[in-house]
Amino acid sequence: MDKTIAIQGYRGCFHQEAAAKYFNSTDLSVLECDTFNKLGEAISDEVAPIGIMAIENSIAGSIIQNYRILRENDFTIVGEVFLRIVHNLMALPGENIQSLKEASSHPMAINQCLHFFKQHPHIKLVESNDTALSAKLVSENGLEGYGAIASKTAAKLYGLEILNEGIETSKINYTRFFIIQKNECVINHDEVNKASIYLRVLDKPGCLLKVLKIIEDQNTNISKLQSYPVLGKVSEYFFHLDLEFTHYLQYRNIMDKLQDVTMELKELGSYKKAKVYDNQPVG
Repeated sequence: MDKTIAIQGYRGCFHQEAAAKYFNSTDLSVLECDTFNKLGEAISDEVAPIGIMAIENSIAGSIIQNYRILRENDFTIVGEVFLRIVHNLMALPGENIQSLKEASSHPMAINQCLHFFKQHPHIKLVESNDTALSAKLVSENGLEGYGAIASKTAAKLYGLEILNEGIETSKINYTRFFIIQKNECVINHDEVNKASIYLRVLDKPGCLLKVLKIIEDQNTNISKLQSYPVLGKVSEYFFHLDLEFTHYLQYRNIMDKLQDVTMELKELGSYKKAKVYDNQPVG
């Protein structure tokens, strides 16, 4: 693949690992974006034709702001991928656990590794903006006595040595990513079995229940139901739904019927459902 992929974070971050897994290639051109908003701007302005965006984690839950970014920019979801998150403690070659004074990483990564660091209280934990950025700074500045919590990709990219692999407290740690682009794409109806939509209903008893009943009648599974507030409103919400179906006609029937019971309805994309526990290696 020769297209540039926008990622949130720096080279070596988990977004890049997820992209490598989805596209089955470690030789990808990536555009680094400091924030999810910057990632959205890159796709919207067509600086990059495609992007990868984390949407939820099995420990931390949903990333609410990203549902809003998807909707407000009218992005199309063309795929999804689940990445097993493995946190590794790394440092300059020659370092060891006892020689470390500090270790830095993104706050979420640190929080997912607290049990490990309770066993090494001499290491001070320092929050940073990105896992891969922490590794990069240790490497480029030759920081002796300093470690980083990041991916294997980051360790290899920045020439660091992994002191401890898989230091996350819970091994059931997966992040789900959406593959997004600005424009709609032609889909093969025989290949897709999942769709993401958002909708609004009247704030009255039974309105959301009507939506759920239509989906149930088509024997379709709701694998995700996420609400988030409508800006400028009180007690009004958008609902994001991920629908899993056997035949594309099931989904089209749902969308046709939902027109009658919603105030607002929009398809974000139809795509092939990704397996969570597929053990597929990165790249």
